[in-house]
Amino acid sequence: MNIDLPWGTDSLSISLPDTWDVHLPERLDISGGSAPDEAAIVQAALQNPIGAGKLSEMRLAGKKILIVVDDNTRPTPADRFFHLVLAELTAGGAAMDNVTAITALGIHTPMTEKEMGEKIGTANLKEISWRNHDAFDPDSNHNFGTTRRGTPVVLNRKTAESDLIILIGMIEPHLWAGFGGGLKNLFPGIAAVSAIGHHHSMISEPPYWFNRVGADPKDNLFRKDIEEMRTLIPADMFIVNVLLDEAQRVTAAYAGDPVGAHRAGIEYNRKKAGIPLKGKMDAVIVNSQPMNFNFKQSMKCVGNALPALKPGGGIMAFLKAERGLDDIPLPAKPPPLFVLKTILKTIGKSRVMGFLNLVKKGLDVEQKFLTYYSMRLIGEHDIFCYVPKLSETEIRHLGFFKNGTSPQAVIDAGGRKLPKNARVAVFPDGGATFPIVEEG
Repeated sequence: MNIDLPWGTDSLSISLPDTWDVHLPERLDISGGSAPDEAAIVQAALQNPIGAGKLSEMRLAGKKILIVVDDNTRPTPADRFFHLVLAELTAGGAAMDNVTAITALGIHTPMTEKEMGEKIGTANLKEISWRNHDAFDPDSNHNFGTTRRGTPVVLNRKTAESDLIILIGMIEPHLWAGFGGGLKNLFPGIAAVSAIGHHHSMISEPPYWFNRVGADPKDNLFRKDIEEMRTLIPADMFIVNVLLDEAQRVTAAYAGDPVGAHRAGIEYNRKKAGIPLKGKMDAVIVNSQPMNFNFKQSMKCVGNALPALKPGGGIMAFLKAERGLDDIPLPAKPPPLFVLKTILKTIGKSRVMGFLNLVKKGLDVEQKFLTYYSMRLIGEHDIFCYVPKLSETEIRHLGFFKNGTSPQAVIDAGGRKLPKNARVAVFPDGGATFPIVEEG
């Protein structure tokens, strides 16, 4: 069987063994078939907010307003609807001099003014002030207290100076939060680095649930801990979250209460991006589309597909990673992969973080938890990747997957680890979809 995978404006062609039982699950098409009117979709959400009043009716004269926008590692097309949010604020009496936009960087690379203009629209940027979040400067952040779990709620100081906080982002499957969007732009989006580290440590605690793609918010402490933070912050909050189709067009939008509106958006995302799959697979073929920005974002397709795999199932991944490693520092070269796999299987998942702390001292927050995630993958799966933007040196230093020098080489190498009649699922736009497995 020959299949094509989207690769930016091009495609990758691969050939699969005829003996494989190949599953090509498809998204449920609920778009109606025609190109969506993106502005109308977002405007309708703004006029019908869930669990909150309209921005245009909030009596915003003299109020300080903070708009938190996800950064350029996310494909949220805020430039196509940001003007609608500003219009609603103006209708509510807000002065543009009192409106500040801030990038939800977490600890990502700061954005340039050109990049911010591309993100929210150059004309919109001229109307308001903006800044990058700085997670590393204590003087730039404010402590609101702690959650019941003990997570310090330390956020950009502008949150304490604002009367209204608007969170603009997208809802998509997420490795740890279950789904993006909602209050995630607040935390870790504009949180202090120490607070992010404390919060993220829960993925290495019992029950060692390191991959939570598609998890129900009520069962996911990672998400629940973030949502509890809302009770500690005096400012009013309002979200504008969009959902995208395969062509990166807005097909739905949800606005209003950061929890209630987000829950409604999750239900839509389950229907749109959740792909029904009958039973677990021996292997998955995953492609990073549309999360192609850098290696870290492209790797999300691997986590998204994990619920489809049998224990020990194989992964064949195609990662566009347009900016390569980007803001990930080149780690020290690890031991040979087969040695590391043996160690991780021997010590078990409960001791992986302890082992990491012993052999990888001095990692920053993001490196630490991404390395932990990679180590868990190594211990449980064989991973074969095609990442042409990375050099051989970078691949050797990452050390958690076997590199294919061509797309077909990935399939051939992965196939050698599989039974002749392997059940294999293919996810062409794996960066934005996730399997919903029907057991039995």
